Amino acid sequence: MARPDGEVAPQLKHVAMKASSDRTLEAGSVADAAGEVPVRAGGERRVAIAGEPGEPGELRATVAVCTYNGADRLPRVLAALERQTFPMESWEVVVVDNASTDETVRVVEGWLGRSACRMSGRVVTEVNQGLSFARERAAREARGELVCFLDDDNIPSPDWLEVAVGAFARRSEAGVIGGKVEACWEAEPTPLAEAVAEFALAIVDLGPEPRLVEGPGSGIVGAGMCVRRELLLRIFDAFRFRERISDRRGDDLISGGDLAVSVAARMLGMECWYEPGMRMEHVLPPSRMAKPYLLRLFSGIGRGQAALRRLHDWRARSPLAWLIGLKDLMRWLAGDLRGPDEAKGGETADLARDLHELRQAQTLGRATQALRWPLN
Repeated sequence: MARPDGEVAPQLKHVAMKASSDRTLEAGSVADAAGEVPVRAGGERRVAIAGEPGEPGELRATVAVCTYNGADRLPRVLAALERQTFPMESWEVVVVDNASTDETVRVVEGWLGRSACRMSGRVVTEVNQGLSFARERAAREARGELVCFLDDDNIPSPDWLEVAVGAFARRSEAGVIGGKVEACWEAEPTPLAEAVAEFALAIVDLGPEPRLVEGPGSGIVGAGMCVRRELLLRIFDAFRFRERISDRRGDDLISGGDLAVSVAARMLGMECWYEPGMRMEHVLPPSRMAKPYLLRLFSGIGRGQAALRRLHDWRARSPLAWLIGLKDLMRWLAGDLRGPDEAKGGETADLARDLHELRQAQTLGRATQALRWPLN
């Protein structure tokens, strides 16, 4: 994950984020990606806590599956939801079709229409492409106290939702919680794909114990990310980042929308937690191990990092953004002249060269996005 200055951590590891335990949301304002956004005076930072007593029939959670052309992938996800141990009367499923061109809607409607399906669910279409648009639509459609996100290639364990609801009940200060994500390789992974899996392919393992996660400009990955609904609505209303940080948009691999939710939650005084009991698998087909795909992915990660920086660094919201972009452009030029580092332990020369090319794609993507200020 990127350091605050845009450098990439040597181990290419996910870094997560902490919100100060004694921080409160005071009257005044929080920084918007385009300036300052007013916050209602005397605003209360606590929002609905799943697991607390509520009205009879109150929904504890909405599982939101955001998908683009996921007709072939969705059946496995939906089958996993049917195996959830959390009482079905306490949650619902909302599938957000992000302007797919395949049979996604028909597949979901067919699943919901089966006589054996006892779940409360519906499918809605979000015509504005971009994962951030889809997540916001899910938040506005949701009736549960929590919004728990799945991608169309995430297979949650049977107790995933039950553990998530319990984690929020135990931690009143937690606004965003994510869990352990394991790779489900559909073919023998390439050395390159294995080397970047934790950084670029949303594979997460922060240890066997729950932990408060921290790191400016980073946060909980979108695969399995659960957020208090009222907090999520405040984030989308206050920060309005969906146009600038669209996240995946069709076949465009720009990223950062999930991390923006964590950054905004921290700015609103809430905490982000890792809960290892929230387990799931991320299905990775051979196409996502290929070097051309990974080059596009790293370029999108870099672009997303530059867009995300506007949320937490005032300099990226000013003409200084050009200097930030030029600094990254110089890094890219220096890296191009220097070439790959020598292979480290366990690396071959080919792998070292491939990793260098990916880092270069990320740096150039970050530079070009920053240099688009004020349009980014």
